Amino acid sequence: MIAFTKVARLSLVFLSFALPSLAEKKNVDIPAGEGSSLKGTLYVSAKPGPGILLLHQCNADRQVYDNLGTMLSTAGYNALSFDFRGTASDRMAADIEAALGFLTSQSVVNPRALGIVAGNCAVNQAVHASQRRPEIRTLVVLSGGTDAAGEAHIKNSPKLPIFGAVSEEDAEAAVAIKKLIAGSTNRDSHVETFKDAGHAASMFAKQPDLEADIVIWFRSNLPVGGYGLPPAIK
Repeated sequence: MIAFTKVARLSLVFLSFALPSLAEKKNVDIPAGEGSSLKGTLYVSAKPGPGILLLHQCNADRQVYDNLGTMLSTAGYNALSFDFRGTASDRMAADIEAALGFLTSQSVVNPRALGIVAGNCAVNQAVHASQRRPEIRTLVVLSGGTDAAGEAHIKNSPKLPIFGAVSEEDAEAAVAIKKLIAGSTNRDSHVETFKDAGHAASMFAKQPDLEADIVIWFRSNLPVGGYGLPPAIK
């Protein structure tokens, strides 16, 4: 388990304010097949590095990750958020594949070093995306769980560290996420619990350290150099 120290959080806050000009934010259209597209926001780092996909909960949109996306890009990651076209499982999976294809096509993204942040209904989709794509090295899951197939994948993936966060009064989500993390065979996987913090990305407002904790998690589990692999820049 990694330690989210006060010093580490303060360092990230300093980094976020000291280097704002090094990160770029832009709205993008993501091709999604059959002539359709997804509305997305790309947070680009100043240098090539890993890619992180941000999946919003079903009662929100991509804007819930605006601050986190900026923090991630400042810390050396290239993050992409987008709006799902609906909550049907097959449609969400297709949207995620389209977004991952777009993200990995960016010249600044190392396509062999990816991570996902997912909230609520998108958590199960994130787990299955990591099953389809071994280049997804780590997951951050907020207030959500996975199905039996996802649990089996997690149990059989000792190299997949997972960081979970949930608020205790969010009872159903708390049970689900604790079960998900308990099934992980990676020794670094753990869940962080809060009280009266809300649901999924809404926890950021009442627990401002959580976004910093997520960035620290990625710095520990998805280094900007990418697991000893040279950046696969096209």
